[in-house]
Amino acid sequence: MHTVLLRLSAPMQSWGTTSQWEERATTVRPTKSGVIGIVANALGYQLDDDLSALATLQFAVRADRPGRTAVDHQTAGGGHPAPATRIPSAYGAPRNLEPDPAGTLQANETATGRTTVLIIKQYVADAAFLAGLSTPDKDLAEEIAAALTRPARPLYLGRRSCPPAHPIYHSTTHLPPETWPEQIALLAEASDPHPQVWTETPPGPGTIASPEQVPTTFQERDHRLLHLELRRVRPATPQPPGGAA
Repeated sequence: MHTVLLRLSAPMQSWGTTSQWEERATTVRPTKSGVIGIVANALGYQLDDDLSALATLQFAVRADRPGRTAVDHQTAGGGHPAPATRIPSAYGAPRNLEPDPAGTLQANETATGRTTVLIIKQYVADAAFLAGLSTPDKDLAEEIAAALTRPARPLYLGRRSCPPAHPIYHSTTHLPPETWPEQIALLAEASDPHPQVWTETPPGPGTIASPEQVPTTFQERDHRLLHLELRRVRPATPQPPGGAA
């Protein structure tokens, strides 16, 4: 087995599974579809490219620094997603701003009649995870590791506004997803000596079902249920700088 490990550490990251419209929620840890998305981006995939090979990768993720959930409230003009140039009555368009007697600008009745949209976005703040993608295909693992080292595009953790704090590629190991979370040392920024681990597993009693299985293409958005086992492990503590390997 060949497992590519990804270090997912950032001031903010977001991993949605059911978000839509004005509420953009996040799970408490990276999702399989989100991590595969990072890999696909690093490889230079397009939205309609076939993800079958990447979907076969076995997923596990360890929460070395769980972080906390942060909420950001944003407002958007008059509720129209299209640019003002395509909607004559859109809020904020120059045609809806008129000078008042004092010489300043004010919105006219067309603009003020629009309802402002409130968008609620959740993030995982101050967190660090170690995710693993496992495969018996050595060539695929090497291709993924090389792409993460020199990605085709800039990488981000769930949203473009969430760049990583460190290089994402961590290492490659021969350990399978069942054992690497306990045998690979904690990240340097770890805050939990007994971190939680989510491991992809066949359906069964006690497993968690989450809509994050990788779709055929990211254009289709047909996420299916992925079954995960949740447990805690006791990994080795990280070595100090200059310490023994």
